[in-house]
Amino acid sequence: MAWEGEPRAVELSPGVYAYLQPRGEWFVNNAGFLVGRKEVVVIDSVASVRRAERFLAEIRRVTDLPVRYLVNTHAHADHLWTNHLFRPLLTLCHRRCREDTLREREVDPHLYLTLFPQLEVEGVRVSPQDLTFDTILTLHQETEEGEREIRMVHPGPAHTYGDLFLHLPKEGVVFCGDLLFSPPCTPFVLMGSVKGSIETLELLQSLKARVYVPGHGALSWGEGALREAEEYLRLVWREAERGVREGKTVEELVAEINLGKYDSWTEKERLLGNLERAHRELKGAPEMSREEILQVMVRMWGQAKG
Repeated sequence: MAWEGEPRAVELSPGVYAYLQPRGEWFVNNAGFLVGRKEVVVIDSVASVRRAERFLAEIRRVTDLPVRYLVNTHAHADHLWTNHLFRPLLTLCHRRCREDTLREREVDPHLYLTLFPQLEVEGVRVSPQDLTFDTILTLHQETEEGEREIRMVHPGPAHTYGDLFLHLPKEGVVFCGDLLFSPPCTPFVLMGSVKGSIETLELLQSLKARVYVPGHGALSWGEGALREAEEYLRLVWREAERGVREGKTVEELVAEINLGKYDSWTEKERLLGNLERAHRELKGAPEMSREEILQVMVRMWGQAKG
């Protein structure tokens, strides 16, 4: 079952905090913040004003320094809807993330209530970022212990087409965003690439970090959660390959697949979306439009209520 508890900041290394929200389900993401000598770097915002106020209170419990930078790991609403409440001097992300953010700005947040009626959307806002990069951007933050190197890396299409992760090599910490859904949270890559997600999980493991902060779910001390997420996606890829060979639909594959240990993971409806993404990749289909993604999401919910 998903881990429980109250949202809280966990210090992973001096001045390096993961902000963990319980359960890790839809729209309940993890975030983080890095405290330097002069400023705070925030990693992702959260999905509602109430949650943002709680996150800000945790930051203020640790420090009264201003938030100078806010980094978005990708453009999904739960990671950027409350950027404006942190009042950062500068927001940063991958170039493609900003493009996706501009498209997200065109969507009325109330539309999400159709699929996610529990959301609190009053007061949320989509704020396009100020600074973008293509491959790697390194921020050097002055700390009481010296200097903190914050490497922001775009691994290519994975969870989305505009992901980044933050690697703090000296501290042995990686903030993964949704490149990692920590078990028992089922990964979700409909808007990105199954193949790219597998390769990215391999890349993250190669960093040999001490701790990985997932976008959803519990911390991974070592590479265990990354290996499990990779194994799940490899199963999805194999089943999609079988489906293409045998001419089966995605729904037929969902009905037939033996998930084994993954059957107890949360948000199992994501299987259909993941298989749809793999199926399209294997057929060389181009990136999906917003309308196509919405149609798949509706199919996912139909399958879940089934």
